[in-house]
Amino acid sequence: MISNAELKRLADEKELLAGRFSSYARELGSLFDDVRLGSIDDGEVWAGPAAQRFNSELHQRRADVSRLIEQCLTAAQNLRHRAQEMRRQAESAP
Repeated sequence: MISNAELKRLADEKELLAGRFSSYARELGSLFDDVRLGSIDDGEVWAGPAAQRFNSELHQRRADVSRLIEQCLTAAQNLRHRAQEMRRQAESAP
């Protein structure tokens, strides 16, 4: 059986890991901020079939990253929930 102190230590580790997942999600959110085909005042930066393929791939990768962000945030939430359960267990144990 795990001691109360060990449960609390494990809960703290889960909280720390949850914070890392949340931080990763924030960083991933800005991953594509500077990647764009866009246009400058006097016209497109890049045009043609290669630019269209790149833009299509970029949209797919953004969707993939959005799903990854959601997964990171869900993992963080689950870790925090489990940490709370472990602390309650530690507090209620003799």
